[in-house]
Order: sequence, then structure tokens, then C-alpha cells
Amino acid sequence: MKKVILLVLMVGLLALTGMAVKTIGFAVSTLANPFFVTMKEGGEAKAAELGLGFVVLDAQDSPEKQFSQVQDLIIRKVDVLIINPVDSDAIVPAVLEANAAGIPVITVTRPSNGGVVAQHLDIDNKEAGMLAAVAMANALNGKGRVAILEGIPGAPSAADRQQGFLNELKKYPDIQVVASLTANYSREQGATVAEDILQGNPVLNGIYGHNDEMALGAVRAAIAAGRLSELKIVGIDATDDALAAIKAGEMVATVQQQPALQMAMAVVAAQRIINGATVEPKVIIPLKLITIEELK
Repeated sequence: MKKVILLVLMVGLLALTGMAVKTIGFAVSTLANPFFVTMKEGGEAKAAELGLGFVVLDAQDSPEKQFSQVQDLIIRKVDVLIINPVDSDAIVPAVLEANAAGIPVITVTRPSNGGVVAQHLDIDNKEAGMLAAVAMANALNGKGRVAILEGIPGAPSAADRQQGFLNELKKYPDIQVVASLTANYSREQGATVAEDILQGNPVLNGIYGHNDEMALGAVRAAIAAGRLSELKIVGIDATDDALAAIKAGEMVATVQQQPALQMAMAVVAAQRIINGATVEPKVIIPLKLITIEELK
């Protein structure tokens, strides 16, 4: 009986010491965007499945706040840091601090332009822009005037989504880009900028948003201006609101980049790192063009 009690006590001691739950810290740029909410939920679900702790801190699109939050996660001694940078340059000092503390870093959707990162998970943003251009060209039958709502200035995703779209449009000489303005991946700013574009362009046939939030802002502005029937609106992300807008005939297409899968894969990579295994330095998540045909 004494041996049994001793064994139980030893098992309990191990549980309190050497077998403590490993924890992943997730520093996300913003939870005001449904895309990143889906990403967070995907990470939480996979972490729970794997028996890992999962701490999420929302930077609310502030580089300064994100730096402070990463410092907080370092102080908490999380086992792996997953970072969705607000800004690829501004995040570098935080990554360097994590490196100095010996905490492995994984980045998702936006890279860090410095420091050591064990793995970066992303889509091919040029391909996303290309698919959006294909959808736009098909919707316009290869002819028309279009405007672009750009993401955060300097963000690699925004630059690549712009380049991919414009490169593909070179195949359609009768499609003219008449405006291309920043709306910072925001629905509110997308609506405001789209309103200005509509006022300045009495003839406009399409609007491409670097993400669904801006595309949905364009939908709002077009409805307010009574011009939705004139426009083919395309976005990227395949958020629930965008899919509903496609079903309602307010948008013609979006590009699905599977944020829940991306984050689940990041959590699996974090577990591999915790277990001492190596991970691929870069992982590309497959894309899919979503139109009304895919939603029927």
C-alpha cells in the first residue's frame, strides 16, 4: 500500500514539474478582421487537440502594441511564438528579442524582415492577385474600367496581390485600371475610398480589393451610391461575409486562402519544434477561386 501511495505521489510530482503543458503564444495583428478571427479559432482548435496551451494577444493593428505584447509573451516564457506581424519591418526587434530568449518563432501571412524565423506560412499572394484578375476579366468579358483598393502600404502581401493582378490584366488590353488607392485592409476605409473613387469615375465597371474587408466596403459604398448593378467586385480571403455577398450577387468572386488550415499547420509545426524535430522554413497554403458556381 505504501508503494502505491509513493507511486501516485511521484506521478503527481512529475505532472507538476517535468510534464507541464507546453504553451504557444500567438501575437496577431488584429481581431477586427474576420480572417484573423478564423485563424485564431483554427489555432485554438488544433492546440486543444494536441494538448497544448494557446495564448492570443491582439495588437489592434498597432506595431508598438504588438512589440509590447511579444515582450509579454517572452516574459511568460511561452515555448513557441507564432506571430502575424502588423508590419514586417517593425516586428524585427521583437523577433530578435525572442531569438535572444531562446524562444522559436513562426510567422504567418506576413513575414519578418529580420531575425531568425523557424517557419513562415503564407499563400502565394501573386497567385491570389492573378486569380482575382481572372475572375474580374471573366465577369467583365475582357473589357471595362476597374479600380483597386490596396492593402497596407509596404506589406509584402499587398505588393504581391497588386503585382499578380496587374500582371494578369496585361492579357486583357481592353481592361483599364483607372484608380488604385490604399484602404489598409479595412472595411471602413474600403467604403470611404470606394465612395471617393465612385464620385471621381462616373463610368466604372469593377473594383478589386486586396482583401474581402475592403471589397465589402466597396459593396457598401456602391449600394449607397445606387451603383452596385454596374460593378463587378472581387476580393481575397473567402470570409463568411464575402461568401454571403457572392450568394447575394453583391460580389462576383473571392480567393480562398484557408486561414484555419494555415494556423493549424503552424501549431503542428510548433509542436514539432517543441519535440525537437525540424520544420520546413517556408510552407505555401493552396488557393482556390470561389465564385457563385462553387457555392451552389
